[in-house]
Formats: sequence, structure tokens, C-alpha cells
Amino acid sequence: MSATNQTKPRKRSWFYSAALILAVVIILLTLRLVEDVGEERLAGERYVVVRVIDGDTVELMGGDRLRLLAIDTPERGELFHDQAAELLEKIALGKKARIEYGDKRRDRYGRLLGFLYVEDTLFANQTIIDSGLACLFLFDDQDLKSHQIKELLVSQRQAIEEKRGLWGVEQKSEDFYVSVKNSFRFHRPGCTIVSGKKPESLRNIETKKEALFEGLSPCRTCHP
Repeated sequence: MSATNQTKPRKRSWFYSAALILAVVIILLTLRLVEDVGEERLAGERYVVVRVIDGDTVELMGGDRLRLLAIDTPERGELFHDQAAELLEKIALGKKARIEYGDKRRDRYGRLLGFLYVEDTLFANQTIIDSGLACLFLFDDQDLKSHQIKELLVSQRQAIEEKRGLWGVEQKSEDFYVSVKNSFRFHRPGCTIVSGKKPESLRNIETKKEALFEGLSPCRTCHP
């Protein structure tokens, strides 16, 4: 048998092995990114917070990461990032947790999405909002019907009134702010995100406080 003929089976074997590995990886990724809510595991079996990644993300025993639903804390390097992470660590690290989900159980990165209740009673999402170390972060009108979102919005309004954390920092104010209709973000008038939008798709909001009280969150590009 020639050397050429001997290499053909080897090439086929390598190709089939590579194809099998690729298929397994695709299946695992598909399972990881499932977004529909399924049955929740028992808190004592799985949901123990073993690491705090930042002010709105924790790692759970078993390897899953949980993104606290409906809140947004400052990014690394931004003001109050460390304080938000430290607060979440203080109230949640090493403790058993119960998670209540929204419409989707996971985001596109495979992280769980939910409201975190530490030792069944302490609503962690609300504690971060209460301290003025996060803002409400919504996507859909339906969210406002949730009792948890209603609680978070009340807490945010109170934190703003008392100028806690983020809300005590003076920023350049605008004569008005802009929001795309049916969106939960608000922007400075010159923000690149709204500059190309048709006027009829926009609405003006008089003050930042009005936008926040409504449940809108600041744009991450123009930082109103």
C-alpha cells in the first residue's frame, strides 16, 4: 500500500474526531444559553454565594454566575464601583440565597438573571438601590407590573431625594433630556445614540430627576 493511501484513513479519522468535538461544544453552548425559565433548584442545594464579582454580579456554588435583575451598578474604575461590590459582599458572601426569576432565566452570556434574596428575607437588589449605589435598569413596560420592580422604584426615588451615593454627586445638567419612545434609557440632547433619530420617535423630559422617578436609566454613552 502506498504512503498516500495510508494517510487517507488517518485524515478521515481526524476529520470525524474534530467534527464530533465541535458538535459536542455546540450542544453544550446551546444548553448554556437557554433563556426560558425552567424549574428552579432548591436554594440549599445550589444557591450559595461564593464570590462577589462586582456590585450586581455574583458567583454561586456550582459555577453559575447570577446577574442581579433590574439594577445597574458602576463599572470597574468608575465612582462607587468598589463600594457597591463591598456592600454586596457584606450582605451575601458565603450565605444561602433564593432567586426569583423574571421572564428569562439566563442572558446571552449564560448568566442567571434574577432577584436575589439572601437567607430568604434580605432583598439584595433593593439593598444596593437603597444605598444609592445602583440605578434601576429596565427593558420592558411589563417589568413595571412586577412587585419587585415597584419596590425598587420606590427605593430609588427615596435614595434620590436623600442624595445617597450616586445621587449626591453633582453633574452638569441639561435644559432637557431625551428618550426614545418605548425605551427605558434617557440621554443628553447631543448624545450620538439619539442624534440620528427622527423627531417623532423621541420625547423630551424636563429634568433628570423626572426621568429617574419614571424608572428610566441613564445612557451609558453620554452619562446624563
